[in-house]
Amino acid sequence: MSVSRAVASNTVVQVAGKFAGNVLGIITIAIMTRALGRDGYGAFTTAISFLQFFGILVDFGLTLTMVRMISEERADVSRVASNIFTLRIVSGAVFFGLAPVLALAFPYPPQVKTAIAIGALSFFAMTSSQVLTGVFQKHLATGRAALADVLGRAALLLGAWHAAARGAGLLAFVAAFVLGNVVQLTVTFIAARKFARIRPAFDLGFWRKIVRESWPIGVSIAFNLIYLKGDVIILSLTRTQGEVGLYGAAYKVLDVITVIPMIFMGLVLPLLSSAWSGGRKDEFGRKLGKAFDALSLLALPLAFGTFAVASDLMAFVAGPQFAASGPFLAILMLAGAAVFWSALFGHTVVAIGLQRKMIFAYAADAALSLALYVWAVPRYGGPGAAWVTVFSEAFIMVATAWAVIAATGVTLKLRTFLRAALASALMAAAVASLASLHVLLRVAVGAAVYAALLAIFGILNKETLSFLRKPNAASTGPVLQ
Repeated sequence: MSVSRAVASNTVVQVAGKFAGNVLGIITIAIMTRALGRDGYGAFTTAISFLQFFGILVDFGLTLTMVRMISEERADVSRVASNIFTLRIVSGAVFFGLAPVLALAFPYPPQVKTAIAIGALSFFAMTSSQVLTGVFQKHLATGRAALADVLGRAALLLGAWHAAARGAGLLAFVAAFVLGNVVQLTVTFIAARKFARIRPAFDLGFWRKIVRESWPIGVSIAFNLIYLKGDVIILSLTRTQGEVGLYGAAYKVLDVITVIPMIFMGLVLPLLSSAWSGGRKDEFGRKLGKAFDALSLLALPLAFGTFAVASDLMAFVAGPQFAASGPFLAILMLAGAAVFWSALFGHTVVAIGLQRKMIFAYAADAALSLALYVWAVPRYGGPGAAWVTVFSEAFIMVATAWAVIAATGVTLKLRTFLRAALASALMAAAVASLASLHVLLRVAVGAAVYAALLAIFGILNKETLSFLRKPNAASTGPVLQ
């Protein structure tokens, strides 16, 4: 199979796998929110958000570093994978061991602290499996990673369904998360060993090289997490668990959506890295421009369309008592749209080696956002947290875009962006006029209207569809307009 066909096949399989995984995830959310209610789901959100801080400290940029190091010419994949995986296991044992101890200092109910202790096992397994995804990307076998994700989510769904059927509480649902992530880690590790001989490796000299490569990414991601999850932590300390539950449910829907640009850029990153490191700047510019247009076509309708269906969508997903999450979701989806573009430019920063120069921008964003959270959340609750999240994502989107454009000299054309924005606004107006229809029917109508408008505007053409389906399409030819 040619490289072009292999990447196309992997794109389709990975997208299909993530789609299936997200469907399972949404069903799981629906079960949990209905079983736990606002307060119970708020306690779950608090525990998970607390652990996510430790998850980022454990990652320390190792996942992206794995992709970059094994994508280099003549890379020893087994050596890189073994050392990075071992480093991840060691750091995971340390930080997730500390998480339950540090949680004792927070004014959380005992049940939340117990949930953090149990959930630490889930995050240990999850972060351990994540670091191996680079092996599958290197060998164009991302279908195996997608299968592991789907099986893990299926195990989680079964665990959540069993907990709900028994009328169990918060801790049973956290245990279900442990089950799901252990299943995913097991399948991922077995599959990765087909492409690399992964074993315990304590090459301390090589560890130092890995840390030199990863620390700028890790520090940047840590700052990123402060402005992404600082909202939930401050919300949990200053507002009721019920409000945390409403905000957390909306954020979970956002998390499902923002998987899309991460999948896409996971496939595009090796192509950008190869073109830049090989001195093929014209090809690099074309790839970057096409990726920008493709992500714009996906981000804009989500941002506009959510305003037309937010409350009904949350009631459908999480249950009638979560309809009040709709306004949170509508605001947060603006941040979600920014994530599409910040994922593009953030991954490009890694591709061209600007990680160290971007640390100041991430630190500034974290400091400003944290200050705004401390001011806004106690006063305005969930809406205040959501708007600060929009600011923080927009800030880093602009900062990374500026850095990439300044360093590469690439000029991005906005013709596709502007036409997609107009099509999205018209689509949202059409959907808003159909308020009497079921929300899923309205979403389907909106998708059809958007596709039709793109065709009318001359955007939905063969070249656009080709790049969405196959990011490594031939590097010749014009950049999408």
